[in-house]
Amino acid sequence: MLERNSIGSDARSLAAAVRSGSLSAREVIEQHLEHLDQINSEINAVVTVAGTSALSAADEIDARVALGEPVGALAGVPFTVKDLIATAGVRTTAGSYALADNVPRIDAPAVARMRAEDAILIGKTNTPEFGASGLTHNDVFGYTVNPLSPAGTRLSPGGSSGGESAAIASGMSVLGLGTDFGGSVRWPAHCTGLYSIRPTPGRVDPDGQYPGVMSDHRVLTNAATMHGAVQTIGPMARSLDDVSLVLRVLSSPQYRWIDPAEVNTHNLDIRWAPGEGTVPIDAEIRAATEAAALRTASSVRSVAPYRGTALCEADDLFTRMRACETQTDIEQYGPAEFSDNIRAILASVRPTLAADVEALWAHRAELQHRLLSEMGDVLVLPVASILAPPLERTSFDVDGTALSWSQALASSRAISILGLPSVVVPVATSESGLPIGVQVIARPWHEHHALAVAAVLS
Repeated sequence: MLERNSIGSDARSLAAAVRSGSLSAREVIEQHLEHLDQINSEINAVVTVAGTSALSAADEIDARVALGEPVGALAGVPFTVKDLIATAGVRTTAGSYALADNVPRIDAPAVARMRAEDAILIGKTNTPEFGASGLTHNDVFGYTVNPLSPAGTRLSPGGSSGGESAAIASGMSVLGLGTDFGGSVRWPAHCTGLYSIRPTPGRVDPDGQYPGVMSDHRVLTNAATMHGAVQTIGPMARSLDDVSLVLRVLSSPQYRWIDPAEVNTHNLDIRWAPGEGTVPIDAEIRAATEAAALRTASSVRSVAPYRGTALCEADDLFTRMRACETQTDIEQYGPAEFSDNIRAILASVRPTLAADVEALWAHRAELQHRLLSEMGDVLVLPVASILAPPLERTSFDVDGTALSWSQALASSRAISILGLPSVVVPVATSESGLPIGVQVIARPWHEHHALAVAAVLS
């Protein structure tokens, strides 16, 4: 049985306690709101608190439990949502003054699925404006601080789901929904010692993410853009079991869910690489990646280094495809209140012939086909080139090479553009005490393979 203090508990245990009546949903929410109130001013992870509606939802769940009525798989579990994802009745700013007073009328489908299982939304978490950075800060709310920062330092929790990772790592929230374009649920998990999943694009309904096509109070995904085709919504949590549970909740019903516990990992071939091949990787991260892959040896059919050629071309393809984006989905909200960062992105847009864009998509198809022939069943790869960085740093030295945040995320961007699912598992701690996560990558629609191998590493 859980202690009365629910802070730090996992989702399954909390929901079971609420269903049994041994812990009320109101107690759980009150404790998390109090904890949030005590520490959020230092971390700046939660930018909008949904306290009143959260307590009302908790009371409704407790009333149903008292009457013996059924409640959902996530009954009473507090969750937070990245401020790029629409939440009905709760402010959603996308980190932009252009949307500072925006209160959606309709939940993103992913949020609706969480609420349908009786999870309780307690707040929205900080993000760079429109998610257009790998470091979490914006002009509206400022910087989010990594709660794992050693004494006397202020580190970044990564981005762009850095507010989400900081909220969960600090115990303010149990579960979270982030978005991932070039690594935005994976990089923050690596920086804060969490588990996360970037699902195969399409497994989780992508609608409800800003920026998007505005239609009848909904935010629809623009499938004609690279952003719309690549970005996914994914869960984050402190345990692998919790992220697996949430992915099952979020998964669209047309896609069969296979329980990772049913996977015989002894039938799987594992390949690993110390990076995607074009940018340097911190030595501790390289060592942790190799060690993690080799730790699976007794549980899988084979483990071997990746010897293919597709990976080293993928990050460059991501960059070239991103450069073709027109950014009209962002432009519709401005331009008067945009930050310098967004203005610079809009100013960099250059006309591109449709034939050239189609050629890039054709190259993507060829690269994905080649990687699938090279990677075995599961590929183990670093998340990033660096550990959690100093808060306001924008250039990072690795083996004498200065990397931007986007270059540091080349290993994540490569997987994004090729459309593969990726589970992040914390596998080591650096000499400086910071977490190191690795990507456990599977073939499209084979999240169960990635989760099963991740369980071996957990």
